[in-house]
Amino acid sequence: MRESAKKIALIGNPNSGKSSLFNQLTGLNQKVGNFPGVTVDKKIGIFELENGTKVELIDFPGTYSLYPKSMDERVVTEILFDSANIDYPDAVIVVADATNLKRHLLLFTEIADLMIPTILVLNMMDEVEQEGIEINFNLLSEKFGVTVIGVSARSGANIKALKTALKNEIIKPTHDFYTPNQELINQVEEVKKLVGEENGYTALHLLHQSNDLPFLNPLQKEQIAEIRKKINFDSNLRQVEETLERYKLINEILIEGYAKKHARKTEEFSNKLDRILTHKIFGLPIFFAVIFLIFQGIFTWASYPMDLIDEGITMLSMFVERVLPESTFTSLLTEGLIAGLGGIIIFIPQIAILFAFIAILEESGYMARVTFMLDKINRKFGLNGKSVVPLVSSVACAVPAIMAARNIDNYKDRLITIFVSPFISCSARIPVYTLLIAIAVPEKYIFGIFNLQGLVMFSMYFLGLLAALLTALAMKFILKSKEKSYFIMELPVYRVPRWKNVG
Repeated sequence: MRESAKKIALIGNPNSGKSSLFNQLTGLNQKVGNFPGVTVDKKIGIFELENGTKVELIDFPGTYSLYPKSMDERVVTEILFDSANIDYPDAVIVVADATNLKRHLLLFTEIADLMIPTILVLNMMDEVEQEGIEINFNLLSEKFGVTVIGVSARSGANIKALKTALKNEIIKPTHDFYTPNQELINQVEEVKKLVGEENGYTALHLLHQSNDLPFLNPLQKEQIAEIRKKINFDSNLRQVEETLERYKLINEILIEGYAKKHARKTEEFSNKLDRILTHKIFGLPIFFAVIFLIFQGIFTWASYPMDLIDEGITMLSMFVERVLPESTFTSLLTEGLIAGLGGIIIFIPQIAILFAFIAILEESGYMARVTFMLDKINRKFGLNGKSVVPLVSSVACAVPAIMAARNIDNYKDRLITIFVSPFISCSARIPVYTLLIAIAVPEKYIFGIFNLQGLVMFSMYFLGLLAALLTALAMKFILKSKEKSYFIMELPVYRVPRWKNVG
């Protein structure tokens, strides 16, 4: 165990509330970087337990299984299968949605078989109570061979119990959840000897994924490929067999320890709302209406703080000119430094309001529906559903939009999205458009209601969008990639946004 801080990995399915739990445990003591060698977000938080033990919590990318389908998911496997990795954890917290426990337990059973000290956290216990779900924590702890704790990361309920469990020694799982057949066991033993691995389930994954694991040297990869060839190893078929066996065991455990008294009211409400918001005809017009209202809010509400910032910068420049003697240095300070900073700061309100709206849409669960609806259209242009957020963000500023593109799993889709985002007209171009339109376009109305200058402004934005889509279409055929593009996204139930997380 490391003396400086206990390193704990936070792992779970997307939409399991993992990020909310991370925020509850670490507060504001967080930093964001990249995992070594890849452009995938690495969130690290430090917090201290009551006994003085420091914990370094690493929020791993969301994953459905240890059989990765994207770059983000592959990061998880590369670290958990390599005990020499700098981010290899001392222990793991697996976060599961307690309202949909069966599906989330697949990942837990896989991680448990790696024999890393583990705590299973059942999140969203507030919704469990509302939906009348009964959970026998003692029985689940016994059957899973780990400590099982129920929390509500949104409200912070029972977080103290989790911290108490972290204070004590975290035990390795006491049960195996999957045993391969005898033929496969022999090959697993060969791989264990070949790479010096003690854990059989890790060796099994090396058999499946050796070509994609960077910590294996070329000779080891070649030798593992020979082992696969000897038994005509079919990775897809073996994964299916393993998954079915795991779910069979999970079902048996949940029959005893997990019971739903009545149907999920929240899910029923979400389904009814989805019939309207994701309707094949009305879904997109509703989305564009939401975006229209967001833009109205951005340009209306942001004008007040922007005017205050502009006045403040002007007053500061005038004050400096009065205090300091007229000189080149004074001009550099007022017309260069202060004016330059003002030109940047003045756009912060627009960007902040836009990201506040996006956070609300994400927290409520609507943004997941938007990416689902637009995926089919975006794919025709070489993009995918997750490209929506960066393209919308580009209206405020292309820089955070490009940063937002990092959550797109497929390398080619991500690169195209990054490349075309600057084509969207950002807020910094508004003063330029306004000036040129005022000079070149007369202020008159078409059909008595449509302002010609407003229509030209709209056309500039539309032209930027058109340029982005046509460029994406061209890059779709120019860029070559062997990586298959998958779009896998869970549609969470609609929830009232947690304002602390939005903030």
